[in-house]
Amino acid sequence: MRDETTFNFSGPFRDVMPLYIKYRRSLGYKVAESELYRMKELDVFFERHGITEPCISREMYDKWTSLRDGQRPVTICKRQAFIRGLGRYMSASGYQDVYTGEDDKRCFESDYIPYVFTRAEIKRIFSEMDGACLKKPSFLNHSFRLIVSLCYCCGLRKSEAVSLKIKDIDFQTGKINILNSKRDVSRIIVVSSSLLKIMEKYYNDYCTGYGQDDWFIQNSKGGAYCKATLYKLYHKLLEKAGIPERSDGRIHRLHDMRHAFCVHTLEQMQAKGFDLYTSLPLLSVYLGHKHITETEYYLRLVDECHSSMLDQSARYCPSVFPEEVDDNEN
Repeated sequence: MRDETTFNFSGPFRDVMPLYIKYRRSLGYKVAESELYRMKELDVFFERHGITEPCISREMYDKWTSLRDGQRPVTICKRQAFIRGLGRYMSASGYQDVYTGEDDKRCFESDYIPYVFTRAEIKRIFSEMDGACLKKPSFLNHSFRLIVSLCYCCGLRKSEAVSLKIKDIDFQTGKINILNSKRDVSRIIVVSSSLLKIMEKYYNDYCTGYGQDDWFIQNSKGGAYCKATLYKLYHKLLEKAGIPERSDGRIHRLHDMRHAFCVHTLEQMQAKGFDLYTSLPLLSVYLGHKHITETEYYLRLVDECHSSMLDQSARYCPSVFPEEVDDNEN
């Protein structure tokens, strides 16, 4: 992973960006590589438009946040959030001619609809992985199966699964420590007995000689899994399992395993007699969400085949699923 020392800010924000990075980190925020790329992108964008001084005019703000050909609304939403944060920092630091976007009322919401695997599809996916491990019990097959299992069986994010270290796992208690994950949230995950056995076998077979600070699931060269390798294996798996391509033309994401975990968990909790008043807060903590509103999002992934859960949820979260009103009614 690259850090800010490898990014050459040569545009109008060359002196601002290092200070902004330091400021963000002083507040406890992580400055991810993707954010560094966005800083570099903005610096180059302003330079190409002839801007030589560190300032953000309304005109340049609008150009930076305009929707361009081939871009999705969520990209512009991220740009808005970034340039507003930078603008507020610059304004508070005494920079002149800085527009912070306070009166920009545009809202670019993501139009992405996650794919929620059915239980039958999940069964086919795991059956395919089990068959591959039996036919060819290689390190690659077992490590990939474990990553997918952690995403679906524990609801881990892809980044959390591949970032686990030996010291994060307590094989005696069956608990996993997820430290400083998204939005700097840490949590403890309890692993099922069946998955724990798989993890123990993987550790005994492939982790001999590893130190406590080593990756639990490594690639063939001893490093962490890269995104390209993981998705190549994942899409090949879905094809073999007979999972259809998305109707909107977008590719399947490994993160959809986490979505499936959430929806299927809510179904199970409802079937066992839990109501949403207790279900959502529990699931929210388990997933590492900062706010319960993030967990309520998963209720929107429930379609007609989960009507029983929708009926029960209406008693506790009536505003989540607004009713359609007939304009002709008096």
